[in-house]
Amino acid sequence: MTARRHRSGFRIRRSARGLIGEPAVSTTPDNWSMRGLILVASFAVPALIASSLLLAPGASARGTGPFGALPGHLLFTRTHGNDVQTIYLVRGKSEQRVAPPGAYCCLLRISPDHRKILVMPGGDIAPPVTGGTISLAGGGFLRLALVDPKLNLVPQAWSPDGARIAFEGWDDSDPSRTGVYTAAADGTSLARVTTRPGLRHDIPLDYAPDGKHLVIYRSVGVDPDPQVGGSLWVVGVDGSGLHMIAGTSARPASWARWSKNGDRVMFANERTAPKGAIWTVRPDGTHRVRVFYDPHGGFPIQPVWSPDGRKILFALDPTNDQFEHPANKLYLISSDGSKPQLILAGSNFKSQPEWWQ
Repeated sequence: MTARRHRSGFRIRRSARGLIGEPAVSTTPDNWSMRGLILVASFAVPALIASSLLLAPGASARGTGPFGALPGHLLFTRTHGNDVQTIYLVRGKSEQRVAPPGAYCCLLRISPDHRKILVMPGGDIAPPVTGGTISLAGGGFLRLALVDPKLNLVPQAWSPDGARIAFEGWDDSDPSRTGVYTAAADGTSLARVTTRPGLRHDIPLDYAPDGKHLVIYRSVGVDPDPQVGGSLWVVGVDGSGLHMIAGTSARPASWARWSKNGDRVMFANERTAPKGAIWTVRPDGTHRVRVFYDPHGGFPIQPVWSPDGRKILFALDPTNDQFEHPANKLYLISSDGSKPQLILAGSNFKSQPEWWQ
């Protein structure tokens, strides 16, 4: 088996040493050994594109401005030189680093009570692979409890009440166990949602606001790049009603967010697509709408809704391959795609935004 890339732009390969971050720019498949995983990041900094999008009043072109156009709290990551990912928190006009550079990577989801952050740790991870939580201040890492000694469970989304977590699951010794799982936040009450035997994974991306459904990414590719050519599906948390909502006509990235009132799912085009855009679609797969695209060639990634659902925050890349980690910018638009505002620039790659009041 060869390397496998996760939606954050990291690829995973097994190693006898466990889960370790290290730079890599080649897409040559890695060899798999007996135990553990290694996270491998790639990074590049091409020149920033010129854009006609508007600069928000008071925002700094260097990316150190007061975030005056963004009420509430913003959690996001920056990828710096030497391929190191660092979590930052913005409260009003104040920005702070949450954890030491490289301590966590690849995953960033705030709990519904805004007290805990789902993360994957940097460094060694003993199998079975899973993540954990840290406080909003960045401390107190707690590995998620697992009840199955062979099932790898990568946490991807909180239920709206914070009682359960949705996981991307697989068993290295039994490919028939690949699929989406949910469990209570304490690791108990493990339940299987989808069955996807083999190397192609189902990745849960977000819960519906009522907690009864999940939007998932269903991959069709395998290593070293399984997250191109996939599609978005909606499924009941009990495994019922699985149906596709986005596929070939607007090929999605492995990132989607449910609207606050549950009537739309938002996504962006997959990396390497000829053109990038932000889309919404109804949970039944109808009424797909292109909300935003940049006529100057920018490639939007990882859009999230504002706390009141009236605006959208996203990163705008200068190229169509976020795995290269280009220096990008955060933008804000109205939910209909109008009134773009530059929120944050700077010479680093910004990703995985989480925005709450």
